[in-house]
Amino acid sequence: MRYLITLCAVLLMAASCSDDNPGSPGASPGGPGNGGSVTEINGTKIDSRTTLCGLISDAKSGTGISGVMVSDGFNCVQTDANGVYQLVRDSRATIVFYSTPAEYEVYRSLQNGLPYFYRPINDRNPVFRQDFKLTRLAGGKETKFTLFCLADPQTSAGNVYRFVDETLPDVESTAKKNPNVYAVTLGDITDNNRKDIWTKMKEAMSNRSIAFFQTIGNHDHLNELNSSVATTYWKSIENFQNTFGPQNYSFDRGDVHIVCMDNVLHGEKAEGGRTEEFACGFYDWQYEWLKQDLAYVPKDKMVILCAHIPFRNGGAGDHSKSRYHTETLNLLAGFAEAHLMIGHSHYNENKIHTVNGKEIYEHIHGAVCGQFWRASFNADGTPNGYGIYEIDGAHIADWYYKATGKNRDFQIRAYDSEHTYTHPRMNENGLPLSGKYAPYCFQKKYGTILTGNLPSNSVVANVWNCDPDWTVSLWQRGEKVGDMKPFLNKQDLWVAYWFYEVYGCGWNSISTARDHLFYLQLKYPGEAFEVQADDGRGHTYKVTEFTKDYDGVLYDFVMKDR
Repeated sequence: MRYLITLCAVLLMAASCSDDNPGSPGASPGGPGNGGSVTEINGTKIDSRTTLCGLISDAKSGTGISGVMVSDGFNCVQTDANGVYQLVRDSRATIVFYSTPAEYEVYRSLQNGLPYFYRPINDRNPVFRQDFKLTRLAGGKETKFTLFCLADPQTSAGNVYRFVDETLPDVESTAKKNPNVYAVTLGDITDNNRKDIWTKMKEAMSNRSIAFFQTIGNHDHLNELNSSVATTYWKSIENFQNTFGPQNYSFDRGDVHIVCMDNVLHGEKAEGGRTEEFACGFYDWQYEWLKQDLAYVPKDKMVILCAHIPFRNGGAGDHSKSRYHTETLNLLAGFAEAHLMIGHSHYNENKIHTVNGKEIYEHIHGAVCGQFWRASFNADGTPNGYGIYEIDGAHIADWYYKATGKNRDFQIRAYDSEHTYTHPRMNENGLPLSGKYAPYCFQKKYGTILTGNLPSNSVVANVWNCDPDWTVSLWQRGEKVGDMKPFLNKQDLWVAYWFYEVYGCGWNSISTARDHLFYLQLKYPGEAFEVQADDGRGHTYKVTEFTKDYDGVLYDFVMKDR
């Protein structure tokens, strides 16, 4: 008897303290478990065809909030003048959620501090009711805010500690210097969709000073047992949904509408003869959901679409032309400003789409994990890091790529074209030079690829976040030697040497060639120099020393898994 009394007391206490679902209608008429009889909510009559409904109200006044978008992931509606929404839920729907209005706080779970704008549809009564309460921002909508974009944490059991020990402290420290910060991951949160890693990543991003929104990636879809495609699409998203909520959703901050979507078609044959276990793009129902969502957004707003797979040219490996590539860009072109925030590639690339006379900027981010946590940089030389976007009204006023553990000024590496890369412990892993890019010197022929016949005594600069607005120049004796020339489609040999020879990976993707290398011959060989990179937004970045060794590279030789 004592045990039963104690158990009941514990359950009552848990029920009284569990206000993590403040919008739950509880035992009120029309609430879950009441047989689904809902005829009226807050003065609004419920249509006989309605199967999903509820009230969105102000947490302080109790007044219904009109004009809030609510969705089951397939169809979107807005709350009426009484703050009531109602729709016929899709048979595939498992979650109901709302798009947080700009004038209201992002509701964060009291248990873990993560955004909690959704609830599971946890019964199959004829009518499911779910209410939500929102708290108005004390200072009104945040016309100025900062968005952090983190691509590809891609953690496994052996390296999740690096995300916790390196990335997150850097994010939190940087956030203190910026107003109204929100973060969004850009997919591949996990390496292989294992439930234990989802738990660790949820814990890692819980109870932080800023709210972390999430986007799903291809690795987040994998069959957690053997990384195969022996699963349905719907099964492949269960871990993500159970951990972070819907895989397609939106929210407003300031004058910006932010949309996060899943553009991984898991289990479908990849296009272009590629071997991945997925195709890329949107299903019909996803594009329809996006159209409905954007239909409620005023055209004078900025729209930011976050997804995992790059849009780029819509070719093999990109968001496919046959899966709403052009149609999506056309939708975005209808707004005052539009940006794509993208991950997946583990290198930095900036592409501008011109659609109906409107420029849409695609930001493809270097990975938080770099080249799968095997160093502190990506395959193209971009440091492990993330993008920071300072937003003013319906415009991105400034942005930069933040290297983990470095200050904002770290935007360039300079290499001596005459230098051959080596490492004192190269042979500790028992591997001789592979020869693929040997002798790892920009000035010499390596393998079957020519560096581009560089002039002797040249400076090579890797400016990983450059775009057409940037200018890169070389200076000596206080005078400009000249603008540096693009060194197109070439490998960063400092990076290639590390992965091929020191770490010994030997993958074709390790030495990814990108178009953000530049070169120019020194006017005064052997004398001091300075590479300047102007980003076109009032910032000039400089470097005055060659990178020759691997001091400070994480990890110095081979990472030891914990």
